[in-house]
This record gives sequence, structure tokens and C-alpha cells, in this order.
Amino acid sequence: MQEKELRLALVCFGGVSLAIYMHGVTKEILKLVRASRAYHALPKGAARETASFADHVHPSDTEYDSEHAYFELLQEIGKHVDLRVVVDVIAGASAGGINGLILGRALAHDLRIDHFRNLWLREADVERLLDTEKRASQWSKAYMRPLLWLAARSRFGRLLLGDTEIFNKISLFTRSRWFQPPFDGTHLLRQLMAGLEAMGDPAKPGDSLMPTNLALDLLVTLTDFYGFLQHIPIHDPPYVRDREHRHTLRFGYRRWPSGEEQSDFTRADAPALAFAGRATSAFPGAFPPAQIGEVDRLLAEQGRQWENRTAFIARNFADYLRADLDPELTSFVDGGVLANKPFAAAMKAIRGRPAYREVDRRLVYIDPQPLRPAPPPTGRIPGFFRVLKGSLSDIPRNEPIADELIGVSRFNERVRHLRGVIEATQPQIAELVEESAPQHLDTPLSEMEIRLWRMQVSERAVREAGFAYEGYVRLKLGAVLDFVTRLVCDACDYGERSTEAQWTRQALLHWAEDRGVCYTVKQFERAKPGAGIDALPRWVRFLLRFDVAFRQRRVRFLVQQLNQLYGKLADADHRGLKAEQLDKLKRALYEAQETLRHLSGADCLSVATVDSVKALFFRRVALQQADHMAQDAKAFARANLVAIDTAIDAMANDIDLNRRTDQLDGLFADLQPQDWSSKARRDLLVSYIGFPFWDVLTFTITNWRDLGEFNEIRIDRISPEDAVAIRRGSTLKGVNLGRFGGFFSRVHRENDYLWGRLHAADRLIDIVYDAASGPGQQIPLDRMAIKLKAFRMILDREAANLAVSQTLIADLRLELDAIAAGKAA
Repeated sequence: MQEKELRLALVCFGGVSLAIYMHGVTKEILKLVRASRAYHALPKGAARETASFADHVHPSDTEYDSEHAYFELLQEIGKHVDLRVVVDVIAGASAGGINGLILGRALAHDLRIDHFRNLWLREADVERLLDTEKRASQWSKAYMRPLLWLAARSRFGRLLLGDTEIFNKISLFTRSRWFQPPFDGTHLLRQLMAGLEAMGDPAKPGDSLMPTNLALDLLVTLTDFYGFLQHIPIHDPPYVRDREHRHTLRFGYRRWPSGEEQSDFTRADAPALAFAGRATSAFPGAFPPAQIGEVDRLLAEQGRQWENRTAFIARNFADYLRADLDPELTSFVDGGVLANKPFAAAMKAIRGRPAYREVDRRLVYIDPQPLRPAPPPTGRIPGFFRVLKGSLSDIPRNEPIADELIGVSRFNERVRHLRGVIEATQPQIAELVEESAPQHLDTPLSEMEIRLWRMQVSERAVREAGFAYEGYVRLKLGAVLDFVTRLVCDACDYGERSTEAQWTRQALLHWAEDRGVCYTVKQFERAKPGAGIDALPRWVRFLLRFDVAFRQRRVRFLVQQLNQLYGKLADADHRGLKAEQLDKLKRALYEAQETLRHLSGADCLSVATVDSVKALFFRRVALQQADHMAQDAKAFARANLVAIDTAIDAMANDIDLNRRTDQLDGLFADLQPQDWSSKARRDLLVSYIGFPFWDVLTFTITNWRDLGEFNEIRIDRISPEDAVAIRRGSTLKGVNLGRFGGFFSRVHRENDYLWGRLHAADRLIDIVYDAASGPGQQIPLDRMAIKLKAFRMILDREAANLAVSQTLIADLRLELDAIAAGKAA
């Protein structure tokens, strides 16, 4: 049966009180992933077909409801496609950032979040959010009362202020202290930390909703009020200074095949996660700016320590520390000020991810209030206050997403182009590869025969490529020099954009030019066919020792070719071939890919090598000396050529890349003719041996580092405008009062939370069905029946929790009955 993985990268927009709607959405996403994990924990076959989600939980457990419907959905789809759903990237800003970090911790350790519903409904109220020192007393600004009364009697005011609760809370809010942030940032921090800690610990060590070896990345945007000075190289002057106010906090989780976990989502990380939520949602004018010291003071009040404080600061503020800036002294405001729709962060996290099976990659963004067409210009000049508000608040926060969406479209074009090149050239390359085979391909091959055959094909790829090969080599050398530079910078703990990293790159570039291993060399010495390793030119040996990326590209390519065989097991050419054989080979390729991934960072270097690299390359490039950095880097390289040679040799010995390649040769030598169909074995051998041909063709036209999954990225939106299975039109109340409406009414909060769950269930079922169906293939499934089941389960569960929404719930039940009756008719 075809295997497929639906990977969701979430982008959560800011939206002030619409955070409550987004909580309902992210809660439903968690339930879908939880149902998928439960389904795939069962062995394939009858056990999956007859099981139910109820087998996994106690009947009295109130955490679970719509999981039952998602489990049934995956069962129905499982008759045609074995589909697994995972969330591996979350990028959030402001209100979306808070919900993203709650979801991230739940996914990483399979934790419960039901208590956050009560936190949002109770604590996201203006009476609780107001700072007690700034709250109005009974007679504060008494003159505001008649003004509000008059406003409430107007036609527009009756819509917003007709509700007694809203009127009283707006009165309290407007009469509280002016010209200072009215909301209490410490109160928000305290509630977030309490909620995150109340999620508890995994039921047993290692529990997670993430597949082994697939990383979860959470990215939360902040705005550094003071900004961070950085140097950018130009022609004249050599460097200009620029101030960067955007900042992103990163949290990650990964479980290795050995069972070892690397996590930033443990209970000990709750203070860091709470700070991220507090800082990203520090809406200017509403909350005071956030500082790291707030967490220290809150924990000191509680008599506790921040265990992972040093690691959090080192991981997220390395650039500050390298520039001798103290991140504890700066202040952060709402991440939505400059990055309210963090598509770029999500796209960067997606790139280069390994594909363990066929992947349907979706970038799903949650937009509680999609933009409606603006009124056409009338020729009338807007007034003073309208221009001021629009320029300082509305327009900057209305961050356009056209560039990001167009960028995704171009990325998809490159994927299609690359696939087209591979498919069009496959017959010719197969012929060239088979001509060089040491013997008939239907006979067993030894590891040595595989190795010699691979070397002969590589030499032939050079001859066949002709003049195009030099361009390919120059690009590869540039990429490999970048890789070596990253190793050195990692060893020295230099940030990617730091001044020291720029100095290191220039120094290594000068070394490479002198040693003839750089893409700027005018003419390369050609390798002689059959030459031994010591007789090869320096640039060839440099590639053989450090071109980890080539090996990674080859393994990704092989996994993609292997994935295609799953859909061909029923073909006559592959009779007798079993999915278990493909699974075994794929596991071995995953292990090879993981080994190569480990070689991509300084962790692969020995302590002695790291110490020698630091002793040689560690420099503090003062800001005032940056203009002379190029000359200093060149002088350093010229004076230390032999020492750099020694450091490069030590890094190459630690990586030991040739040994990794020999292991792959042995893996493909083990493909015995009696165990594999002739065509499958031949195709896999041709893909492995002939990869240099495809790499020459494709590396020059696209960036393989961006194509780790080798799949197009489809974009889906979850919003009230897209979820129309129950109602069409606006259903949210928190959009009122400039998106602050939810803070002034419990009715509004319950309404938005409930619709968040319903809208998400509607859209997620569509997305899962679309991913399973694929192009030109429609799986027979009554989606509306599944949706109705999920909707009813949500309403049944929330009826006990949403005290002031009973009328809405009753109306929705009647609407669902009408939809079901219409289906039956």
C-alpha cells in the first residue's frame, strides 16, 4: 500500500483577543495529530481496521472528543493510502506565538492542554488583565460615564456597547490610568508559566507525538525595541552599519533512533516558553515591553530557580553576547510589529528536511480575520488622526504576504523542473551507467565491484558533461568551502551573520585561493583517470574529504526513487517484491542520512580538533575595526597557510567521509538478485551509481539544500471565510474594538473559542482528504458525515464548559440536524 506523510508547517498570525479563536484551532490540530499517532501505533492489517480511538483512552477522560472522528477518517483513508499526519514546524507572532508555544510543548511530549481553555476564558478578561495600580476606582474620571452613555445610544454604539458586560468593562478600561500600558505584563507571564507547567510531564519517558528523527521547530517572533547593530559588507565603504529590530526565539525537539531526546519543551523550559509568549504579545500601548528580568523576579517571588536560563540565553541571544551586549538590558515588544505573518521563518525551517516516505508538505496559516477589499479612494484626504493611526499601527501590522506566497510558487516550479529533468534523462543515464557495469546486472555484485563501477561512472560523468563540468565543480567548491567555514564558525561559536563569521570566511577564501581549492581559481588541474588518492589534484581531494552535501543529496534522491516503488508493487515487473524489503532498505538509508546529518556540524569534531581550530581562528573583531577586516583576514591567511592546512586535515580526519561512502557501497552490494525483482534492483543500482550524472544536471539549476523533501509546498488557510460547512459569513466576535473585543465579554470569548474548534475541524478534514486523494485520484469517502461527527463531539464536550453559550450550542445542533437531513434527502 502507498505510504504518505502529511507534514504541516503552521504559521499563526497575530490577532490580539483573537488568540482565543486560534487556541480553538491549534487545539483541534493537536487532536488530529494525536489521532494519527494512535492509528499508526497499531500494526497494519485487521487491528487497524477494527480498532477505535476509544481503545486508547478511558471513557471518563474529558480531554478527548473529536479524536474519535479523526481516527475514523484515517481508518477510511487507510483502505487506500497509509497516511500519517505530523506537525513539524510552528511559526507564530503575538497571539499566534502564544498558541504556537502551547501546541509545541504538547506535540513534543504528548501533553494535555484542556486546562488552557479555562485559562483563556477566565484570564483573558479586561478586569483580570488590568494592572491593579492603574485600575480605575469608582469615581475615577467620572466625566467619562455620560460620554459612554451617549455613545451607547448611537446606532453604532448599540452594536458594540449594548451589552451590559461590555459597557461596564469599557467604562472601567477607559477610566483607568491613561498614557501608561493598562494591562499587567507580569500577570500574563504568571498565567502562561502556570499553564505551561500544569501540562505536566510525559506519561512515560520518551512519549511524544513526533516521529523518531523528525525535528519539531517552534519559532516565535519578537521586536527588539532598541535594535541590534550589525555590519553588512558593500563595495565602498567596505561595511555599513544597520540596526535590526526583528528577533526570533527558537525552540526545538528531536528524538533520535537510540531513544535519546533533545528538547526545549520540558517542564524546566516553561519559564523560557512563558517569556516568549509574554514578549511576542507585548502589544504596544496595551502591555509594557517585556524583559528577561521579569521571569527572574517572578520566580524569585515563588522561591524557585530558572534551571535552563543560561542555555536559553546562549541559544537565542548568541549574537548579543558576541557583541558584548547584554540581552537582559534590552526590551521587547509585540512580534507582530515587524513580523506579524512569519512565513519566512517557517519556510526556512522547512528547507532541507529529510523525507522518510512520500511527503505531502502543507504550509497552513491561521488567519482569524482575512482582509476584505479596502474602500476605493474617494479623493478626500484622510484626517490627521486617521493618518497618524494608519501610519503608526494599521499599515505596519498589515504585513503583505504576496512575496512569501510568490516565493513558495517559485520553489514549487523548481521542484517540478528538477523532477522533469530527472524523468527526461533517466533512460539515457541508465544506458550510460549500464554500459559501465562490471558484469550483467542480474548477477550478484561485490562491494569492490560496486565501488569500482561507481568510480568509473563518476569519471564518465566528467567526460560526458564536457565544458559544463567546470561550472558544476566551481559551484560545488563554493558550497563545500561554505560548509568548512560553518564548521569553523560552529567550533568558535560564531553566529551566521556575525562580524567574526565574515572575517573567517574571508580568511578561508584566501587560503583556498592559495591552495587551488577555490571556485575563483582561473584554471583547475584535471584529474587523471584512475589516479590514486595522493595523485589527485588538491581540489578533488578537498571535495572527497568535505563534500558531505553531495552524499546527502544522493541519499535523498535514493529515498525518493525508493518511495516510487511502493506504488508499483502490484505491477508485473515487480511481482514478488514486498513492502518489507523496501522498508528495510529505507531504514538503512535513513541511518546513513542521520550519520551524514551529524557530520554537518561541529559536533562531529573531536575535542582536540575543536581546541586547535579555536586556537587558530578565534578572533574578536571590534566594531571600529570592521572596515579593515578584509586586509586583516588576508594577512592572517597568508601568514598561517600551514597551520590552516593542519586544522583542515584534522577536521577531514574526524569526518572520515570516504568510510561513509564505503558503507553505502556495501549496502547496495547486499541487494541480492534472488530477493528483488530484476527491474527494482536494476533501477536502484542505476540511481545509486548514476547519481553523479543527475547531480551535474541539476545542481547548477537549483539549490538541493532547499529541496530536502523534494516535494512541492501546498498552502492552505484556516479562517472563518474558508470553513463553511455550517455557516457562511462572519462568526467571530473578537474582531470588534480593533480585535480587542474578546477581552470585554465572556460571551465573545466562548463564541470565538467554539468557532475556532469547529472551523479547524472543517478545514483539517478537507486537508487530510485532499492529501490522501492526490492528483487525479478521489478516495470514496463521505466527508460531511465525518465532519458532522466531529462537530457533534465538539458541541457535546463543550456544552459542559461554555456556560453562557448554551443558546449558540442549541442553534448549532439544530443546524447540524438540518444538514444531516438534507444529506439524507
